[in-house]
Amino acid sequence: MKVTLISHASALIEDGPIALLTDPWFMGEVFNESWSLLCPPVLTPTTLQGVTHIWISHEHPDHLHFPTLRAIPADQKTNITLLYQRHFSSRVFEALTSLGFRQVIELPQGRWFDLGGDVSILCRSVGTLDSLLAVRSAGGTVLNVNDCVITPGVARAAARSIGTVDILLTQFFIANWVGNPGDSEITGADEVLNQVQLYIRSFKPRVTIPFASFIYFGHDENRHMNAWINTPDRVCEDLSGATTQLQFLYNGDSWSSQHGFCLHGDPLERYRADFQKIANLPYRSHLSYPRDELIELGQRLVDEVRPRFPRFLLREAAPIHFYVVDLDAAIRFDLREGTVEAEQRVKSECDLALHSQALWFAFKFPYGFGTLEVSGRYTRINPKVKKRALHLCHLYAADMHFQGLGRRLLQRRVWSFCWTNRHQVLGRLLGTG
Repeated sequence: MKVTLISHASALIEDGPIALLTDPWFMGEVFNESWSLLCPPVLTPTTLQGVTHIWISHEHPDHLHFPTLRAIPADQKTNITLLYQRHFSSRVFEALTSLGFRQVIELPQGRWFDLGGDVSILCRSVGTLDSLLAVRSAGGTVLNVNDCVITPGVARAAARSIGTVDILLTQFFIANWVGNPGDSEITGADEVLNQVQLYIRSFKPRVTIPFASFIYFGHDENRHMNAWINTPDRVCEDLSGATTQLQFLYNGDSWSSQHGFCLHGDPLERYRADFQKIANLPYRSHLSYPRDELIELGQRLVDEVRPRFPRFLLREAAPIHFYVVDLDAAIRFDLREGTVEAEQRVKSECDLALHSQALWFAFKFPYGFGTLEVSGRYTRINPKVKKRALHLCHLYAADMHFQGLGRRLLQRRVWSFCWTNRHQVLGRLLGTG
C-alpha cells in the first residue's frame, strides 16, 4: 500500500490495481472566494491516468470541488468510479451521477465494501455532512478522518469497526470563524489539536499524517484569521508526547508499507516557507450589493425554509440583526415571523456585521450561511446572539428537514444514516448538538 499527498485534503492511496484519490481540489478559490490553496497540487484534473476511484468525504467545496471534477477529461472519467457516503439525502449522489464518470457508488454506512484486488473500504457518516474512510489491504489500514468532528463515543465505535490503524490522516486547521479582528483569546485552534489528540488515543495509529489544512484565508475580510492558523511547527510541538509517529508530508511526498517514507526535502522547512509568505499573497475583495436586492433574496430564502419546519422549532428562531458595513444599514432576518426588512438600528445594537456581498451570498444560496460561517467573513457584535435561525437554514441546505417526512421515513438510506448518527441527529435537530 502507498499513500501520496496530492493537495490539501487530496491523497492518492494505491494498492495493486486500485488507485483511490480523495477529495480533489486542484484550482481556484472556495467558500465564496474566501479560501485559497497555499501549496501547489502535484496533479491536475488532466493528469489522473491510472486513478480508478475518487472518494468524496462531504459536500464542502474544498472536498467536493465541482470545477475540478468537471475538468477531468471524458476519456479519464470513463475509467473512474466516484464513491460517496449513503447520506440522508440523495441530492449529492444525484449531482455526481450527472458528471459523466464510469459509475457512482453510494457506500453503505459503517460496513466494509470490496473494491477489488486486495482492497476494501469502510465509510461512516459523522454529523450531518462529514464522513470518514478506512482503506484496508494486506499492506495495512489507512484511516482518513479529513475534518470530521468526532465525539469520543463515536470514535470508540468506529475504532471497533475498523481495527488496527497504520496511517491516520487528519486535519489540524481552524475551518470556520473563531474570532473578530483584534481578539486575543482564541480557543478554536486549540480545540482542533485536542480533536487530533482524541483521534490518536482512540484509533492508536502507528503513524499520524496531518493534512487537509494547507490553505490560507484569502479575503480582505477574513485575512486576520491567518494569525491563528495552526502551523506544522505548532502541531509538532503540541503533539510531541503523543503515542504515534507524527510525520508531515509535502505535496508529492509519500509513505508505503514496503519502503516507508519518501520525502522530497524536509516537509517542515518547505511548509515553514509557505506559511511565512501568507501576508504577501493575493487577497480578494468584492463590490457592494444594493440593500433592496439583499432584502429580496433574504425574503426568498425565508419563504423557502419556513414551510420545511414545524412551528415549535420556528418559535425558537429569534430574529438576527445584520449590520451591513459598506451600506451603513441594518437588516432584520426573522425566520420566526417570516420577514426580512430594513430597520433603524445602529451597529452596536446588531448581532453580526459583514459586507453586503457576504450577506448576498448567504441569502442567495441554500448553503450560504454555512459558507459564511466557514469563510469567517463577519464580525460578531453580540456575543450572545442566538443562531437557531441560521441552524435551521443549515439543516435546510443539508436537505435535513421535516417536509416529506413520511416519505423519507420509508427510505432505507434515512434509517441507515440516522442509525449511524443516532446520538448526533437529535441534538442537531434540537440545536443542542
